Amino acid sequence: MAFVYDTTVDPEAENNTHAYLLSMVGYNKSVLELGCATGYLSRAMAERGCSVVGIELDAEAAAVAEKWAERVIVGDIDRGEVWGDVADASFDVVLCGDVLEHLRDPLSALRSAVHKLKPSGIVVTSLPNIAHGDVRLALLAGSFRYRDVGLLDRTHLRFFTLESVRELLRDAGLLPVETRRIVVPLFHSELDVERADVPQPVIDAILTDPEAESYQFVMKSVRDDGAQVVADLTNRINELADHVHHEQVRETLLRREVAEATQRHDQMAAENAALVQERASLIDQVTSLHRHIGALDGHVAGLDQIIARLNQGLAESAQRAGTTPPGARPQPLATVARRAYRAARRAFTRAGPDGR
Repeated sequence: MAFVYDTTVDPEAENNTHAYLLSMVGYNKSVLELGCATGYLSRAMAERGCSVVGIELDAEAAAVAEKWAERVIVGDIDRGEVWGDVADASFDVVLCGDVLEHLRDPLSALRSAVHKLKPSGIVVTSLPNIAHGDVRLALLAGSFRYRDVGLLDRTHLRFFTLESVRELLRDAGLLPVETRRIVVPLFHSELDVERADVPQPVIDAILTDPEAESYQFVMKSVRDDGAQVVADLTNRINELADHVHHEQVRETLLRREVAEATQRHDQMAAENAALVQERASLIDQVTSLHRHIGALDGHVAGLDQIIARLNQGLAESAQRAGTTPPGARPQPLATVARRAYRAARRAFTRAGPDGR
């Protein structure tokens, strides 16, 4: 049976949610995985020495996940009774990978999960960014069409931005201490927004938000023990990390602008080179025509001499024969074609050697 939420995990992949989640979970940990699906992450964690207990709503997917997890509880995370099955457990990590957005009450689920943590335990979460630029552009075009997977997965019940994710975690008694982002550039998501349909000023306005190309947020959080100094330090860490990310985004945008400007310059240079080559070719053609005209001029001059001699001979013959009336002149040997040639030549000569 094919499952929608089933995939292969590459722990070494860059800009990848699963790789980030595994990195935050670490090695040799006891893990409670919410929404474990077919256990593709359970398997990757087990290969790193972790013991995994999963909770999964789909019984068939849970049966597959049992190959990798020590135990899989079949039940609805939104229903309180499922937590009774893990009442006596205490975990190093609670993993919520792409699951909270599918719940009716993600806050209650998180609060329940926090009670299953050891005092030193952590919560690792991944959530999609509803404020991604492609969603904004789709909305500007009047579109909010659900898909089978992705930002607008048809089973999503809750939508989050960076700030609302952190607010959710804080309300659950957690302090986010690390944030990573999956970056998908504008026009590269599954929403099929077309670059040609969007004016450049609109794109520029959206990209003023450094999170506009953040597709997903992966976070590690610790329990809030109530110490203000810890909370202040956590906030400062997030501020500095966000600043670093925003500067990286700014650098990326500047590099993109430089690359686009370079491309435009190269294109203009290529067009100018083509025009110069075309003009040189036209000049060569005109020069060649002038050479042909010069040769024709020589032929015409020779014909003029022949015609002159023939006219003279005709006149002398007529005079000897006494057939020329007094005062009459013999008809010269000139043709319409010859007169047309001379007119065309005069017009071309006036145009100049460069055709102007």
